[in-house]
Amino acid sequence: MHKSTKTPIFTIPEKRTIYSLSGILFFRMFGIFLILPVFSLLAMDLKGATPFLIGVAFGAYGLTQGLLQLPFGMWSDKVGRKKVILIGLSLFIAGNIIAAFADSIHWMIVARFLQGTGAISSTVFALIADLTRIEVRTRANAALGASIGIAFAFAFGTAPFFGEWLGLHGMFFMIALMSVVSLFLVITTVPSPKSRPILPKNNTFWAMSKIVWDEPTLRTISWGGFVCGAGLSSTFFLIPMILVQHGYERSELWMIYLPMLMAGGVTMILAAILAEVWNRFREVMLFGIVLLFISLISMGIGQEQGQLMWFVVALFFFFMGFNVFEPILPSLVTRSTTEDTKGTAMGFYNFAQFIGHFFGASVAGALYVNNFFVLLLLLALGEIWFFYSALSFPNPEKQNTKLQEKQILRNTIPETSN
Repeated sequence: MHKSTKTPIFTIPEKRTIYSLSGILFFRMFGIFLILPVFSLLAMDLKGATPFLIGVAFGAYGLTQGLLQLPFGMWSDKVGRKKVILIGLSLFIAGNIIAAFADSIHWMIVARFLQGTGAISSTVFALIADLTRIEVRTRANAALGASIGIAFAFAFGTAPFFGEWLGLHGMFFMIALMSVVSLFLVITTVPSPKSRPILPKNNTFWAMSKIVWDEPTLRTISWGGFVCGAGLSSTFFLIPMILVQHGYERSELWMIYLPMLMAGGVTMILAAILAEVWNRFREVMLFGIVLLFISLISMGIGQEQGQLMWFVVALFFFFMGFNVFEPILPSLVTRSTTEDTKGTAMGFYNFAQFIGHFFGASVAGALYVNNFFVLLLLLALGEIWFFYSALSFPNPEKQNTKLQEKQILRNTIPETSN
């Protein structure tokens, strides 16, 4: 008899988890995105501000975020997800308060570094994996991604208004208050996992890292995170400047961003459903890389012909391709690792993603003026390697069995003493 298959739905505890974690991410990411369109302009009023120091302050957040994703994810495997999230949010709040009082660019750099130490992204996605069933996990990640997308759209639409009304210091105060709301949500609404695995005493940083690094699928996923991060930062470094150079006012950019976000959101939902319901993760990944390729080709044509339309096309194709990966890569990380290394694996993934952000923005800033096509070539090489790796990527019905067997064997072998 043919067994009918119905699309799984969220249970009540899963809905509570998704709503609360989505709210936490919304408030936190709204605060992060809010300053992106206005920070460089408003920071010029700080004492000692120079373009170089403003750039350092701007990028400091992403650098510390990337470096601390892995330690925080690993730490959450040992002490619990909620505890790490609470500590990370507290550090982020402290950084925003210092930024709100900073009267010099040097104190602003300190504040931005401190903001970045609240590196909780890997822990949040590990927690959503702890509290949802595997068959609905991609859609749960899509809900978190949607909250980030809504925060992005709302922040970019309101940033000029808040910048004029509150100024830089007032905006950081507002971000701190929103982060306090996130802290309250963690304490009052986010469920705790019913049980946690007991970790062996010899679970050191390097032992856990080796378990994650030895899994080929996790290496492919992390490289995909790097490629997407580099593409995101370089694209949003290049395209807004090009739009302004072609006559767009900063206040008019929402007319392009809004339909772009809608197209990305539709692509995200369709990709998540196709990957999860029909287990076509590999095919969806390959399709997403093709969209990223089309974006690079469109940028190259736009640069060669000097036509704005091609850059707008490139922006749309990039954001659609990027959103293909937003829900499925975190889900694949949790499917490809064991319970007690889930946070470590998410840490690797988020580390790669944030370092990709740093790399993409740095290379774009260095090559934009005189070596535009070299920049496109570097991005294309990264995507080519990602495509090649994804060709042999296994659709993950039972792909974590090998890892689970390794973990069980390692945990059952008694420690030898000298």
